[in-house]
Amino acid sequence: MSVVNPMSHQTTTPSSHCPPQSRYQVLNVVNRGAYGVVYRAWDMEAGEIVAIKHELEGLSRSTLREIEILQSLPHHHSIVDLKKVTVDKRGQVLVVMEFLPNDLRRLIAARKEAFSATKLKIMMSQILTGVRFLHENSVMHRDLKPANILINEKDRLKICDFGLSRWTNGSGSYTPGMVTQWYRAPELLMGETKYTSAVDMWSVGCIMAELVLGRVLFPGKSEIQQLGYIHFFVGHALQAMLCNSTPLLSGSGVDLLLSLLALDPNHRITANEALRHPWFLEL
Repeated sequence: MSVVNPMSHQTTTPSSHCPPQSRYQVLNVVNRGAYGVVYRAWDMEAGEIVAIKHELEGLSRSTLREIEILQSLPHHHSIVDLKKVTVDKRGQVLVVMEFLPNDLRRLIAARKEAFSATKLKIMMSQILTGVRFLHENSVMHRDLKPANILINEKDRLKICDFGLSRWTNGSGSYTPGMVTQWYRAPELLMGETKYTSAVDMWSVGCIMAELVLGRVLFPGKSEIQQLGYIHFFVGHALQAMLCNSTPLLSGSGVDLLLSLLALDPNHRITANEALRHPWFLEL
């Protein structure tokens, strides 16, 4: 969700403003933002832990968009589940989501050694499978980043936060100021309004590089600096940096990453093509 991340596992005492909904027993507040609160709760009917988003001033536009998109999509194992949209006893809307205890950003920050090549391939395969599903269903996520990739107890990665997502349309004209800056494609940084789902693939490339390097690939402090990083590193400088990384990417792995980070969106690899890349077949 766009206002607060319901999967942050912060332990705080439930406030007196917890939603009075008899089906759900609130366990703790996991996140609090300017527009609302996210609770970790026990669903007494389903017998499972859920995340409940309660917006204080009514549902924001981004939350309404997220609900619309998730309700329209069939269930998929790489996409977070929207379980229910309900109304509490005070007439306020509650958005009930699948609860996942971790996210990729925290996993990267907490790691003490580099991911193995096998682990890297598993994570990338799961991310790309989710992105392919979205693109096949005419959805651009537009904010893919490690914090928006959640992880369940079985290490399954799931894409969340569809507050900036859009259906692709015939005109292809959209707002350029989407995607968190570090993961924003160069065409968006240049103000392009006619773009495609290739912007998501650039973000996936940035995520893959971060998994390999253990740090943000392009940590620009402004859009101009972001473009400077991109134009300096994409190409030979990035290839040299990756060849010295741990775990060492094979030549095939470097090729996949450079294909995701192609400056020209028309030459950027698609999610379906990426999943069929030879790197995934290497032992």
